[in-house]
Amino acid sequence: MRPVDVRLAGMYPYHMMETRSQDVKLLQWVQRQSGVSRRKAQELIGAGEVAVDGEIVTDPFLSLAAASIKRLALRGHPLSLDPPQLRVYRYHKAAGVLCSHDDPHYGNTVGRILRAEGFIGYNWAGRLDQDAEGLILLSNDGDLIHRLSHPRYQVEKSYRVWIRRLPRKPIMDRILSEMHDGIVDQGDTLRILSGKVEDRPPCVRLVLNEGKKHEIKRLFAHFDLSVVRLLRVAIGPIALDRLPAGAFSRLDEAAMTSLRRVAADNTHLD
Repeated sequence: MRPVDVRLAGMYPYHMMETRSQDVKLLQWVQRQSGVSRRKAQELIGAGEVAVDGEIVTDPFLSLAAASIKRLALRGHPLSLDPPQLRVYRYHKAAGVLCSHDDPHYGNTVGRILRAEGFIGYNWAGRLDQDAEGLILLSNDGDLIHRLSHPRYQVEKSYRVWIRRLPRKPIMDRILSEMHDGIVDQGDTLRILSGKVEDRPPCVRLVLNEGKKHEIKRLFAHFDLSVVRLLRVAIGPIALDRLPAGAFSRLDEAAMTSLRRVAADNTHLD
């Protein structure tokens, strides 16, 4: 077994599973072995969808050691008790694709694309509006997905934004300064970490560490500015680079370690 970074091992339950001796909460077992998010694992257990040795268990915080489990099943399907090979992929979501597992009224969803591409047991971090495009991270590491997605962990996300009418520099500088200080909209405080105008034709590059619904569009709408294109270019240390729309790319070990370290750096926020 390869050496484990102690600081990271305290965060990810699969390191504990590798010992096959320490107790792990049931929701962590389900999260790790199925690839669903932490919240989804808790919901599934609470709904009676998880069985341990043939018995339905509804307490997501029940502690179990691998040695004490003979069979673990989700919705009747057995889950392996062996540590999965954890992987993370970049995915360039195209405009028009809905960030949903399934939708009865719309067939072009991320969930259906993942199943068609063989990504069973994977979830994603970096939800984007249907008309937005750019980087989403896919993984069968449910705890990592939770930490990259939940606003409390403040993982930075970078965007390039094209607007219909770009104000002159002094006005745009003031707008970005006000966005940095915080804009109150519908009871929410919307705020960027940084912003600047770049490139030709010009766009606005923003960095945020939250993910409120339609946040970027609402920020610009506050100043009567309309977003015509929104592209996410990075999540934490992972950049979209030149990955084509609709394409997948697996992260190497160095990139995965860097990504996990970003999540681990925010453990004080638990």
